[in-house]
Amino acid sequence: MLLTENIMLKVKRSAQILSSTYIVLAGLLFSITMISYYYDIPISWFTRDPTVVLHGPSYVGFISNIGILFWAFTTAICLLSSIIRKQKYHKTTSQFLLYSGLLTLWLLLDDMFMLHDSFLPNHLMIPEKLVYLGYVAMVFVYLVKFRAEILKHEYVILLFAFCFFSLSVLADLLLEQQGYEFLLEDGFKLFGIVTWFIFFFRTCRHYLQQEES
Repeated sequence: MLLTENIMLKVKRSAQILSSTYIVLAGLLFSITMISYYYDIPISWFTRDPTVVLHGPSYVGFISNIGILFWAFTTAICLLSSIIRKQKYHKTTSQFLLYSGLLTLWLLLDDMFMLHDSFLPNHLMIPEKLVYLGYVAMVFVYLVKFRAEILKHEYVILLFAFCFFSLSVLADLLLEQQGYEFLLEDGFKLFGIVTWFIFFFRTCRHYLQQEES
């Protein structure tokens, strides 16, 4: 009897989370279908790999994809650690990790969908330089709000990340976008992303080690 009740309870919990997830995914696919129909865009352009649609080699965007993977790693680590800290009633650190995860998620989406490069300037008519200023303001507010938490950890690593991001932005704004100039811009960005990941990986590991001790 107890085994049956346990199975039913697990089925009920699984059904709740899976049904919510599948509703969101179905809504996403429906929205894409409507956009495809309304703007007369082939549905495959939304569903297939870009290199397949554009008939490009598989290595196109190699460095960019590595950066996106590290954005995703950082987002997942921060959000999961935030939940764990919240369960242990560490409100401040939980908020710090939550905002860090959400900020990283936004940077991931910006990188993946070229928001500041293409979408915002070309479709919403927001100049790229203004977007950069908005990002600087957003990061400044984040740093001021959580300065106490950041200073508890290896903030020099985070400082290096910001230095690399700044160099990438300067390369984007000042250099001609051709040839090896791309290597400088995207190389600095990759160094920044991986350094950002290292800071939050070590920070989250420190918090989790506190829970075990």
